[in-house]
Amino acid sequence: MNKTKIFNLQGIKMPELTHQRMQELKLTPKGKLITATQMDAFPGLLKVMETALLEQLAQYDELRSSNADSTQRKLLLMNMLEDHLYWEFAYQVMFTKWREQKINLAS
Repeated sequence: MNKTKIFNLQGIKMPELTHQRMQELKLTPKGKLITATQMDAFPGLLKVMETALLEQLAQYDELRSSNADSTQRKLLLMNMLEDHLYWEFAYQVMFTKWREQKINLAS
């Protein structure tokens, strides 16, 4: 899945998953949970994270179309951006674990 499927919100700048940001995320409880996940559990974890993002996006669209409280929309948007960053982080961790597995098998 690519970013545009999750977030195609005009005027919203997506946070970048830099090396420094990844190091910060690793120290959070959610980041520790992601890094401790076994390789075979990643597809399910990523699917759950993706589904949650899509549900949040639908909720945001509903709030926006009903002209709901802008504070509530901003809070939801900030949560979505953070969750999206963790989703990208999980993909990166999965790739790293997959690569390490392949290197160990080749050795």
